Amino acid sequence: MKPKHSKRRALGVMLALAVIGAAGLAAEPGWAQERTRAYGKATAPFWKVGSLRKDLSALCRRGEFNQVKKDSLFIGYVGTDPGERTLTGIAKKGYNLIDPTGKAEDNVTYHFHNDGYSTCRVYEAR
Repeated sequence: MKPKHSKRRALGVMLALAVIGAAGLAAEPGWAQERTRAYGKATAPFWKVGSLRKDLSALCRRGEFNQVKKDSLFIGYVGTDPGERTLTGIAKKGYNLIDPTGKAEDNVTYHFHNDGYSTCRVYEAR
């Protein structure tokens, strides 16, 4: 015969687990914290968004000219040819831009393709 306090203990454990489970369900999932916003959609190839900046692209590959939050604001490209369906992340001086070398210019928008990879390319739109 089991003592009565073990039923209370089991009930207490179940109640505690239910409370913990409910708190876990109420918490925002990790993926939802990294919200992104689509700035627009384009049918033109992504490389026509601006002028390729080889110097900034090299800095991007070294982690010295990048988006603070990758693709937090982006343009989606819906081309029909291979390689045209992609997106470019958007950053400006003072907005979403890591620029320790001070290369960013005022009133210029930078579009990042493959930011964080060895194939990163930065396009400049004026």
